Amino acid sequence: MNTKLDTCKLSIFTCIMVSAVLLLSGCGSSRQTAEGGDVNIDDLLGEESTSTTTPEQNPEEDEVLRLLGITPQETPPEQVAATTEDSEPVVPSEVNKLQDELMEKDQEISTLRSEITQKESKISDLQSQVESSKRRPGNSADAPSDFKSRYQSALNQFNSRNYQGALTSFMQLIASDPNTSLSDNCQYWIGESYYAMSNYNQAIAEFEKVFSFPNSNKTDDAQLKLGLCYMKLGDKQQARAEFDRLISNYPKSEYISLAQRYIARL
Repeated sequence: MNTKLDTCKLSIFTCIMVSAVLLLSGCGSSRQTAEGGDVNIDDLLGEESTSTTTPEQNPEEDEVLRLLGITPQETPPEQVAATTEDSEPVVPSEVNKLQDELMEKDQEISTLRSEITQKESKISDLQSQVESSKRRPGNSADAPSDFKSRYQSALNQFNSRNYQGALTSFMQLIASDPNTSLSDNCQYWIGESYYAMSNYNQAIAEFEKVFSFPNSNKTDDAQLKLGLCYMKLGDKQQARAEFDRLISNYPKSEYISLAQRYIARL
């Protein structure tokens, strides 16, 4: 009985000593293998290491990541969301929309400028007609009373914008008696009627006939309208020549300043 007990104690002591020797020879946890490598005691015992190895940071890798715009540390989602909200880049569709709006505004401005030019031309035409209607009617004392009455009726038709009716009336007056003191006036208003109906070529021919009447009081009126007819036809060179002729031949005409303004537009 005692012999078996002693044998067990000896075995236990032997195991303790072997374990101590192995621990000391392995420098705490390992021993040299035949190939020169280290063998972990925990591996031999089938146990996993609980220590966590942290890889060292490589400066060269960090530099490459920095050049590529990648930071080693992950940006928190909250920070990424805040950055996205703060910066609102203008997308290409918005740029195209702004460009289209700008082009529309430019077209509107061009249209308005064209309308203004047309209205200024109409105002000038109306001013010319008003000034012409206020001109001295000539020595109507030499015209028969019936002729004067018909002349005034034709002029009323023109002022009422019945241009075709006025044209017919003035032509009938000329045909009935081309030698009265109002005949040159009738010829002038024939030209005005064609001008009002935008028949500028025929108006030019009729205004030219005014100069055939001796001592006419409508020659400077007709000269001004000749310049306006050529302006309407787009012949700026001839229009300038007609306005210059008005200034040279009729220096005392009330239309001098008006002719100068038209020349400035050419």
